[in-house]
Amino acid sequence: MTVSDSRPGRSSSRDKLLDAAADLVAQYGVQNLTIDAVAAAAGVTKGGLIYHFKTREDLLTALVERMVKDLDVHARSRNGAHSTDSSLKTQLCHLLNDTFDMPDKRRRLLTNLLAAASSHPHLIAPIQALYARSYEEASHGGPHAGLAMVLAAALDGIALLELLNLHRFTPQQRRALRETLERSISDLP
Repeated sequence: MTVSDSRPGRSSSRDKLLDAAADLVAQYGVQNLTIDAVAAAAGVTKGGLIYHFKTREDLLTALVERMVKDLDVHARSRNGAHSTDSSLKTQLCHLLNDTFDMPDKRRRLLTNLLAAASSHPHLIAPIQALYARSYEEASHGGPHAGLAMVLAAALDGIALLELLNLHRFTPQQRRALRETLERSISDLP
């Protein structure tokens, strides 16, 4: 994500650095994320970067925290703050679209950040907190909360299988999965 993609009007130095880091991670992976590379990509000095992020770990942590915050804000802005049955249905429709229509750049960024969590375990905590909030909200969704959580878990599972490159569904499989999930979501009252 760049400033122009997701943060119109926001161009603080910190955001510019995080945008550059996100672009580098999406393109080259976390293993190639260095202070020097981010500074060069952002067009700042190494000292300017270190003013905001003392270490590569600080930068990586801030990048994951921002990604989680952006996902949370994005979901809340689309869905509103209520967890009624109808908003659960709306939330699931958005999750379905996010799962099946994820832009390639976001997919690469998420893939690389999730892979980084295996060697940087502290990065997983903000992601776990996001999932915990999502499922906690869904669990208070009335009589259909269980079904909503099952559908959300299925969508999360599809996304994670593909993000972690554990399985690539064929176009026909993706279409069948999407159609089945769309029917299941539309059947919710």
